[in-house]
Amino acid sequence: MGPIGASIGLALKRAQLRDLEVVGTSGNGKALSAASKIGAVDSTTGNLRSAITNAGLVVLDTHVSETLEILEAIGPVLDDGCIVTDTSATKAPLVAWAEENLPRGVSFVGGRPMPKTVPDSVEQADPSIFKDTEYCVIPSKTADQASVRTVVGMVERLEAKPLFLDAHEHDSYAAAMTYLPVVVSSAFVTATAGSDSWREMHRLATSEFRHISQLASSDPQDSRDAAMANPETLVHWLDQLITVLYDYRNRVKDGRDELLDSFINAWEAHAKWETGAMDEDEDRVRIPTAGDTMATFLVGGRLAERYREYTQRDKKKKASWKYLRKT
Repeated sequence: MGPIGASIGLALKRAQLRDLEVVGTSGNGKALSAASKIGAVDSTTGNLRSAITNAGLVVLDTHVSETLEILEAIGPVLDDGCIVTDTSATKAPLVAWAEENLPRGVSFVGGRPMPKTVPDSVEQADPSIFKDTEYCVIPSKTADQASVRTVVGMVERLEAKPLFLDAHEHDSYAAAMTYLPVVVSSAFVTATAGSDSWREMHRLATSEFRHISQLASSDPQDSRDAAMANPETLVHWLDQLITVLYDYRNRVKDGRDELLDSFINAWEAHAKWETGAMDEDEDRVRIPTAGDTMATFLVGGRLAERYREYTQRDKKKKASWKYLRKT
């Protein structure tokens, strides 16, 4: 249990579900005490097997590097009919590990919350971070429909919107959206802190340096494991970034007028994402997506329609994303 797991616990407790008991477990006693103090759990235990005894739903909020060991440990203890989900940004290896280590009667339905801000600690857990955000749902091949419905129900209780993806599809996107930024941040720190001028230059490091270097403070082993989970796709995005950086480099070097266009395009792309203005115009003919098809197949037409309603809601934001050039 980390900040995301504690935030899920808070949101489920706030939903006041009948017959709900939230048990938190961690090797970090401080995290368990914090979870109890903020009301994210009903009880805690440092013993993993005790925590999952008679559990109906197990949420793993841990690093990818630790997940295989946990799945191996809990597999023999889980009751028939139990559902296991997770919160990590890597899915294909986890689905494979789950299918290998969990018994037949246990369903693994991968999960990935997508909050725009993540609490730094369990003490700062916040149930509102999921509201109106997308939550990836990635069922394994052996997961039954009832288990998928249960996880989707949890997502709804978090006030998030379920997004159905294939594990490999998710990981290809995550390589660009999650792991590429970690590599970029680490490379930035390496380039600057490795400079001969760093001893003097570091005195000028303020908020800009802090923002772009923050991801370099991630646990190095976790960063390595995540990067190697899908290396081919990550290399593709690194090549794309190198190409774009070189274009920026040339425009800076040559003093080209197109440099302003580059910054404007980046500004508008970020503003579109920030304001949720990424969707297509509502006037266009709606074509069923792969996500729709998977939703219908996995959870039935009625729930799939509710999923479509989520994705269609609040398409156009009032906030402007168009940059107004200064005269």
